[in-house]
Amino acid sequence: MTIQYGGLLVVAVAAFVAPLIARLVPRRLVPAVVVEVLVGIVVGPQVLGLVRAQGAAEVLYLLGLGFLLFLAGQDVRPERFRGPTFRLAGTAFLVSAALAVPVAFGLHAIAPGADVRLLALCLVASTLGVLVPVLRDAEEITTEFGQLLVVAGSVGEFGSLLLLTILFSAQPKSTLVQVIYVLAMGAAALVLALVLKRLWRTPLMARIFADSDDDTSQLRVRGAFVTLLLFTALAHQFGVDALLGAFIAGMVVGISDGDERPNQERYWAKLRAIGYGFLVPVFFVMTGVQFNVRALATHASSLALVPLLVLAIAVVRGGPALLYRRRLGTAPAVAAGLLQATTLTFPVVVADVGSALGLLSAASAAALIGASLLSVLLFPAAALALRPWTRAPSPTGTSTLRTCDPGAGTRLG
Repeated sequence: MTIQYGGLLVVAVAAFVAPLIARLVPRRLVPAVVVEVLVGIVVGPQVLGLVRAQGAAEVLYLLGLGFLLFLAGQDVRPERFRGPTFRLAGTAFLVSAALAVPVAFGLHAIAPGADVRLLALCLVASTLGVLVPVLRDAEEITTEFGQLLVVAGSVGEFGSLLLLTILFSAQPKSTLVQVIYVLAMGAAALVLALVLKRLWRTPLMARIFADSDDDTSQLRVRGAFVTLLLFTALAHQFGVDALLGAFIAGMVVGISDGDERPNQERYWAKLRAIGYGFLVPVFFVMTGVQFNVRALATHASSLALVPLLVLAIAVVRGGPALLYRRRLGTAPAVAAGLLQATTLTFPVVVADVGSALGLLSAASAAALIGASLLSVLLFPAAALALRPWTRAPSPTGTSTLRTCDPGAGTRLG
């Protein structure tokens, strides 16, 4: 028990110190999540050997992964999946998917220890958890540029996770069966979201929730955890990966909460505090602890795969953003491509799933995580260098770019 508590203390200190180190970098060009993974490598068995992925630390790692996807699901609003913005972002995603297959085969020729399908999926993913804070800090979250990027990130994150669930599962099922299971999960989520929304809006429940917001019961927060665990259990029963269950649980909570905006903001702030203040940093630190630097360094092909993966992600996921030129302009479209190519959560998930299923070698899994870290380190910084992303106001004092759905962006991050 002493070793477990000692390891947890090291992880907690690492999670606390990492953002402080990130703040020392000029213009904050290095996101805190990158530093968290790097600090995890240092305290892990690859360097100092202070922490190992076992016992309580491993449990918190799994909880952190689930809660990260839960929060990502909250950021995905179903109303975004329609209209011209969605069609434009969806077209870009389909172009990325078409480009990903031949590029993945080329990468597989260099590093045969990686499944082609997993490589292709990693090339089309986006990470809202990294993209949204960049947009918020740049005060672009409610502009047309920001909203297009939020929709593109939602499509990239949700689409990639959906494809991963259909194509790969811990339980060997045919693709058709997996599709049926995913549709069943979606139907269950829709029904529960409607039921909860109606139930929580009744005068009795509204009063109970309001009374509990400031006392020790915190029923809204407890209800969120019940929903998370419910859909994780449902995913297991349907034969679907629990990761999709956590993601859908976040969407259900986001849809079903129909309270007034001040109460919504306070509720979501509590969930973000639990996630980003505790569980999610533990996940990223433990990702670094499990990062196999030695396996990567001893395989020349996998080491060469890292920069090639970064380039491939930029081309496959970032390149189709040129479709945004007519709407945004050339420089903002290039910046949009760099931001939507920023990916971290999904490659880490793929590395975990691929290793568990025997579809990724240790070196290839490390290469995926290393490439994702570089994407977070390089792409947002390059995008920031291309500012301004929103066109200057016209002589009448109004911006030449419209804002769209301002309310949708105020709750992200």
